[in-house]
Amino acid sequence: MLQLRYCVGLDISKESLQVCLSVIDTDGRVVVKGSTKVANKPLAFAHLEHWVSKHRKVDGLPLRYVMESTGVYHEAVAWHLHQRDQSVCILLPNKAKHYLKSLAGAPVRLQVQE
Repeated sequence: MLQLRYCVGLDISKESLQVCLSVIDTDGRVVVKGSTKVANKPLAFAHLEHWVSKHRKVDGLPLRYVMESTGVYHEAVAWHLHQRDQSVCILLPNKAKHYLKSLAGAPVRLQVQE
């Protein structure tokens, strides 16, 4: 099994960012490497990047930050990451919802690493 990339999922609200770091392999398995919560403030974004770098165990794998567009609350962190040449993917909430519906009945492989 070859690891393909890291993904940092951000669930964004006005006050905070719920963060989940996972790695995806060639078999389609998603292994959660860790999760945390940081404030949705520019001063906390450096803490977010530090936390992600601390939990990435394999250097050289691509890293992508994924978030839903949540009004204006996602804009500051997306801009911060973009200015640091990070790969940022912003999804429309209805697209994410319909994708999840399309997976109904499909086996989901998710493993949480402790």
